[in-house]
Amino acid sequence: MKKKFKLYRIENDKNRLLFELSKIGVDNYALYMYEKGIDFCIKIKDLSPGQANIIKQDALSVGADAAVCKGTVSCKVDKTDVLILSNKNSLKKLISKLKKQPLALKDLAGCLREEIVRKDKDFLKLRDRDLKLDKPVVMGILNVTPDSFSDGGKYVREKEIIERLNYFNKHNVPIVDIGGESTRPGSDPVDAEEEFKRIEFAVKEALNMGFIVSIDTYKSLVAQKCLEMGAHLINDISGFRFDPDMPRVCADYKSAVCLMHIKGTPKDMQKNPTYENILEEIKCYLEESIELALNAGIEDESIIIDPGFGFGKTLVDNYIILKYLKEFKDLGYPLLVGVSRKSMIGNVLDKGVDERLVGTKVIETIAAINGADIIRTHDVAELNDVIKLCDFYNKVELNA
Repeated sequence: MKKKFKLYRIENDKNRLLFELSKIGVDNYALYMYEKGIDFCIKIKDLSPGQANIIKQDALSVGADAAVCKGTVSCKVDKTDVLILSNKNSLKKLISKLKKQPLALKDLAGCLREEIVRKDKDFLKLRDRDLKLDKPVVMGILNVTPDSFSDGGKYVREKEIIERLNYFNKHNVPIVDIGGESTRPGSDPVDAEEEFKRIEFAVKEALNMGFIVSIDTYKSLVAQKCLEMGAHLINDISGFRFDPDMPRVCADYKSAVCLMHIKGTPKDMQKNPTYENILEEIKCYLEESIELALNAGIEDESIIIDPGFGFGKTLVDNYIILKYLKEFKDLGYPLLVGVSRKSMIGNVLDKGVDERLVGTKVIETIAAINGADIIRTHDVAELNDVIKLCDFYNKVELNA
C-alpha cells in the first residue's frame, strides 16, 4: 500500500544537514539548527503549511525542532518539506502529540513510529534458499561478454568459465552474478537471444556447482529463461524501468530482485548527469522501483536495492553516495554495492583498470563499514579479507 507521507532519514553530519536545510529554504538564521540533529534527522516531503506548523510547534514543545521553508508560518507557500531534528525520547513524545492532531498527522505519527522500531533485514529470500546478512556477502562477477570494461573477452569460452567458477568455489563465494551484455558507459545493447546464448552455459554450470545464481539483465525474456533453469536473483540495472514485463516475470518465478538506480541508459548515462538533490532523487527512484516490485507480487523479503555507482553519476556524485550510504539502508531493504575497478577509483588514483585492486578494496571497505550487505566484485579473495577485518572491527567493544 502506498504511504501518504514520504520520509527520508538524513545522516547526522554538518555538511549534509546544512545542504538539506538550504534545500528546504529555511531563513538564514535557522541554519544553526544542524546542531540539533542528534539521533534522528528525518525529512518529510510536500506538507501543507498547516501540517508543517503543527509539527514545528509540537516538536518545540517536546525539546525537538523542525525546519520549514520560510513563509510557512504565515502560510505564504503552498507546501513545504520539513526536517525533524530530535533525540529518540523527544521523537517518541512528538509521535504521541501528532496522534491527536488533525490533517492526517495521525498517519504521519505511524510513519515516524516505524522509523524508530524498524530493524535492518537480516536475511534475503532467494526462491528456495535463504541468505544470511549478518555480515557483508561476496558476489563474484562473471561477465560472459566480449566488451565489458574490465574483463571483456576473458570468460567467453567454456574452459574459462569453469576456471572462473572454480576460483569462486575455492574462495567460498556464495553468489555469482552472470552477465551477457556490457553496460559500461557508451555501450550498445544486444538482443535477448544473443545475451542468453552467451550466458546459458555459465548459468547451468554455476547452478550445478551449488552457487546462488544472479542474472545481470534488464530483459524479461533473458530473465525468464534463466529462472526456468533455476536462477535465484535478477539483477536489473534499470530498477524495472527498461522492460515493463520484468516485474511480472520475477513474481511468477518467486525470484529475488536487485533494483538499481540509473539515470538515462548505458549509452548516454555519463553525458553530463545532473541532480538537484542526488540522494533524495535516488531514494525516490528506488522507492518507485520497490513499489513496482511489490505491486507485481514480489515478496518484500526478496528485494535488494543498489544506488548504482557509475550509472549516470559524476565522480563527486559517486563519493557522495558512498559517504552517505547508510541513508539508503533506511529505505528498509538490504543494500548491494558494486564499485569494483570502476572509474570512480581510477580517476582519483590516475590508474588503469588493471591497477585498481588496492583502490577497489579501500572503497569496498568503506562500503562495508557504511552498511553494504552484498558487495559485487571481481577480486573475491581480497574481499574475503576485507569482510573478515570489517566484521571483527564491528564486533569489538570496550569492557568496563
